[in-house]
Formats: sequence, structure tokens, C-alpha cells
Amino acid sequence: MTTTQKIKTAMVGCGGAAWVGHLPWLWDHPEIDLVATCALDEEQAKSAATRWNASQIYTDYQSLLAQEDLDALVIATPPQTHAEFAIAAANRGLHVLLEKPMATTVEDCRAVIHAAEKNQTILMLSHEKRFNPGFEKIKEIINDGMLGRVFYLVIHWSAAVRLDPDQLCPPDYRASYQWRWTDPDAGGGILMDHLPHYLDLWRWWTDSELESVSTELLNVRGDLMGDQQLGGPHEDFATVLMRFKNDTIGFFETGNAGRGISPIQQIGSGRGEWSEYGMIYGTRGHLVFDLLPWDSPELPRIMVFSLEQRQPEYRGWFQVELPDPWRSPGGPAAPKSNAHNSFKRQMDHFVTCIGDKRSPLVSGRDGLATVIACDAAYRSFKTDQKVRVESA
Repeated sequence: MTTTQKIKTAMVGCGGAAWVGHLPWLWDHPEIDLVATCALDEEQAKSAATRWNASQIYTDYQSLLAQEDLDALVIATPPQTHAEFAIAAANRGLHVLLEKPMATTVEDCRAVIHAAEKNQTILMLSHEKRFNPGFEKIKEIINDGMLGRVFYLVIHWSAAVRLDPDQLCPPDYRASYQWRWTDPDAGGGILMDHLPHYLDLWRWWTDSELESVSTELLNVRGDLMGDQQLGGPHEDFATVLMRFKNDTIGFFETGNAGRGISPIQQIGSGRGEWSEYGMIYGTRGHLVFDLLPWDSPELPRIMVFSLEQRQPEYRGWFQVELPDPWRSPGGPAAPKSNAHNSFKRQMDHFVTCIGDKRSPLVSGRDGLATVIACDAAYRSFKTDQKVRVESA
């Protein structure tokens, strides 16, 4: 798709997600004109504008919308602001790429969808894992029947940074994420931050919607270590047991107060490292995958055992072939590092949807489904009951 004019776009929110996930690809894309950056912290907005060559800076999104002639807005602010900003953008006829979670309440999600539909604008959710070639390959493996009937999905996604932030938090991580620990309006803790990613993948992989959830939460830093100030009001460890409507079971574990070591790449053994890995069980085979940190340009490692695979019986588990990783410096200045970058491919898709006036692969309805699930998961913990999940 080639547009006749560049898509005039602004970035609202200039923290870690914007700096790593959005700004490089706004700057790099040949069909985007990055007009402005906006953040409450003027120095943050100015730094982003300087680094990524935006001509204007703002500290108030309303001034941005009033003064700039824009086509699109990318929003990567705290979740409690998502609905307000996205609705205002849609009402001005702007297309929106919105960070997850879509909003902090189901009602706000529905209001965002309504605004986009009323104004006939593109609303795309930033679930960048959908655009990871490794996860696309897993979808292909499932669809090809190599695993048979998938019946169990498992994720472990954790770090230990909250046990001793001074020792274990990389400076850039702490600066970008400590607000999530302490802000009472953030909508939730580590569950709200991480569950939308994999619930979106699981819905896509299984072609099924969630039926019920049962949740256990802990605030290790606040309740078990007695640090109410840094512990904040939200959970830092969560487990969610899920059942999908096609009878697939999912188990999701996440936290930043303890971690495992990934089974293939041994990630999680270093100080401050995250480990992120998962398993899929099927009636004809099993699959294991693990990932490097979210800002890495490298693809997941995937191992498969399949009774359907045409391989010698003695071979057992085998590694799925994916494009070779490149360990040269990241960012758009190093194209070999980034040909398969999830955020780059997500931005490419957003631009294509605008140009072709097509619905995005990850729509507002997908974002709504994940927030409905998060709401049900929190209600499960509060009521100490399994909770049935409503349809999006």
C-alpha cells in the first residue's frame, strides 16, 4: 500500500513503551510524518522529539488536538487515560493505535469502540505479540494439525525485580514501570499489565473465547515484605486458571517478585532478567517456546514434539526453523536487526489499514475481550469464586 500523502501522526506518552515500541517505527516508516510528541513531562516530550525528529512538543493532549492537523494518534499513556484520549481522537476523525490494556473498565472500552465506529476511524490495539513471526508460526503449527487437538496452554512470565529494586531493577526499567506499582488509578497490577498479551494470543491460537476464570493474587512487596510505600495497592504476583469455550484449559502465571529459568535459552539466570516461556499440549504433540526480553529484536525459540511430524522416530523434540537472529544494535538504523521486529510489523499493519480502509487484525473488540477477562479475573479473586466470562 502506498499513500499519496504521508500520514500526519503524533505520539502521546513518551515513556518506555513509546520509546522502544512506537517512536522508532513512526520515525522510520516512509509513509508517516511524526508531527509531534506529547507527555506531561516536558523534558520527556522534548527528548523524544529531538531523538525521533518531531517538530512540535506538547504537555497537554487537548492542545495537541486543537493545534495540529493530524491523521492519526498513537497512545502509550497510563491505562486510566486511554479511553479519554482515544475518544477525543476519534471525535476529531483520527485513526488510533492504542496501547494495551485498552482501558481500565469494560464500560470505557465500549465507549472507545462506539466513538471509533461513529466516526468511521481505524481503532487498533497494540497487542504486538500477534505480529511476532514466532507466534505466527505457532498459529500455523496449530492450524496444520501438528499438535492435534490443543487442550492445555501454560505461561510463566516473571522477574524478581520487586524483591530488591535497588539491586535488581535496571535503571530504564524502574523509571518506566515504577508508576505501575504505586499508582492507585492504574486499574490493576501485573495481571492487568501482562494477561492481555497472552489472552489475546490464546484466543487467536485456539479460535475460542474464554468461558471462566479462577484467580489467586499476591502483593509480595507490600503484604509479605511489609513495604506499603513501594508495594503500592496492586498485586505483583498472579495466577489465573482459565477454561475456554472449546474446553481448552489455560494456566497463566506472572509476577515481578520471583522467576524461573527458561527451558531452551536459559533466560532468567541474570540479575534483573525476565523469564518468559510457555507450553502447549495437544492430542498429537507438544510445543515449548521461550523469549528474550520484550525489547529484543530476536525471535522466540520453539521446540516441538509431534506424532504427526514426518521425522525419524528417534528424533523426538526438534527446533522449529525461524529466520536467524541478528545481535547488531537495535533500532531502525540497523535494518537487519529489525526486519522481523513485532512493533515494526505492527506499525506497518496500522499504516496499511489506514490506507486500505480495512479493519485491523487486532481490533477494539479484541481489546475489549481482554479487559473483560481481566475484570473477571479480579472479581474471581475478590469473591473467592470461579467467574464466568461474558462475551465481548
